[in-house]
Amino acid sequence: MAAPQNGNVPALQSGGVEVSTTFFVAAMAIYMVAMVVIGIVLRGQATKSIADFGLAANRFGSTVIAAVSIGAWVGSAGLIGLCASSYTGGVVSWWSYASLYLVTLPWIYFFASRLKALKLFTIAEFYQMRFSGYDGAIQYPVGIGFSLKYCMMMGLQFNALAFLLTTFLGWSHLRGVLVSAVIILFYTAISGFLSVMVTNFIQSIFQTLCPFLALGFVLFSLGGWQPVAQYYQAAGQPEALSLFQGFGWVKELIYYCITMGLLVIVGNQDDLQRVASAKNVKSAKRGLYLGTFLVLPILAIPCYVGAAAKVLLGPGVEPNMVFYTLMMKAGPVVGLLLLYGVLSTIMSCASSTLFAGGMIISKDLIQHAMKSRGKQISDKDDIFLSRVGILLCTVFSIGLSLWFQGIMELMDVVMSICAAALVIPYLFAWFSKKMNTEGAITGMVAGGLAALVWTILGRPHGLDAIWIGLPCCLAGCLIGQRFGKAPTQAEIDATYYFQEKFRSLRRAEKAGS
Repeated sequence: MAAPQNGNVPALQSGGVEVSTTFFVAAMAIYMVAMVVIGIVLRGQATKSIADFGLAANRFGSTVIAAVSIGAWVGSAGLIGLCASSYTGGVVSWWSYASLYLVTLPWIYFFASRLKALKLFTIAEFYQMRFSGYDGAIQYPVGIGFSLKYCMMMGLQFNALAFLLTTFLGWSHLRGVLVSAVIILFYTAISGFLSVMVTNFIQSIFQTLCPFLALGFVLFSLGGWQPVAQYYQAAGQPEALSLFQGFGWVKELIYYCITMGLLVIVGNQDDLQRVASAKNVKSAKRGLYLGTFLVLPILAIPCYVGAAAKVLLGPGVEPNMVFYTLMMKAGPVVGLLLLYGVLSTIMSCASSTLFAGGMIISKDLIQHAMKSRGKQISDKDDIFLSRVGILLCTVFSIGLSLWFQGIMELMDVVMSICAAALVIPYLFAWFSKKMNTEGAITGMVAGGLAALVWTILGRPHGLDAIWIGLPCCLAGCLIGQRFGKAPTQAEIDATYYFQEKFRSLRRAEKAGS
């Protein structure tokens, strides 16, 4: 049966009054200036040492860790992207994003406390501790892989903010991306991770309220949930409103856990930095668990917003513009709160992502190359080079955002390739006493190249690149191991999961230290 046309949908009630673009532009300007001012105010505290600039110096308890984790995890893909995908495909699209955070749970349980004890700035430093041959050359491929991932994620945020500026100001996409980049670059680079944590905490309040307000506005405008259910029933698509569409949700969950989610086993750079910024191991893990269990239901709300928006707006809206269209129709008060919610969602994720990507480029590529040549790096130099890394991450991300203008087009491909290259060597670093540097590097190159080539070929037979890359990575590790020397005891002891220095962590967690 054909779906009802938009003319059969109840008209907007009195709360649905469109607001002028001038109002939204002024509100955006105030918000962005406030974020910049916060960065300037925190500058004195954040630049005393690289520990302050890069890790916020072990300041925060579990509540702050949870709040800023939600702020970073939702992002434009969680709000704008899920609203768009549910508008076209139903609420089952929740699983494509939720899988990333379901896979976060084993990372928190098995690895977070050990990674905090190792006092790392980047994930690549972990690989280098275990596979230290050739002057720690393994940091380069790991750093490049994670740099690509974070530049891709940063590009998504630039796209989302550029869409917002394009909507209200009529700017070109290029201009929107450039202005977005300058604003986020400034307040992230000036005060480092302390600025990221403080602004993310403030932004988490707006962005947590945002999807609930959006759903409330849509249902108020429609007169309740019944018109939504009737619309999809008449269209012969009642399953579009269910998270569990037969076995479709199982397929979505397994697919995204293996492709996009598998890399989360290695960890995210920004999550590692939040772990390092916690007061202690107990605060870090509690905060991450709390953030994970809160973000999952929060992410379901944009899915229902998108599905209900199809009834309110009709099926002809550009999917990436659905949320913004609702915001323009929501009246001055609700519209302002939705605007600040979407700005908070984009900018909180953008700042943490940009800082993480910049630290990777600085620590794993620039500084590692300098140290390999015998260069001594002071705290002052370290902070300067970290800012250079943030700038380079911004430049690369701008290129990606101009290449791919969709919200989620890059995520699947890039995370599959990175997972194919990095997951197996990571597990060997924790659990193997025999794997050596030669094997790990060979496996990374084999897995990454195989996944890349398979992707370029168009994924023949519909087989995802990760299914080709992972076996090639494992084979490369085992073959390369045979041509290298055995790891030293010091290398094994640096990261081996079951050694004594890690066994005491459980007691420390219970003691809250």
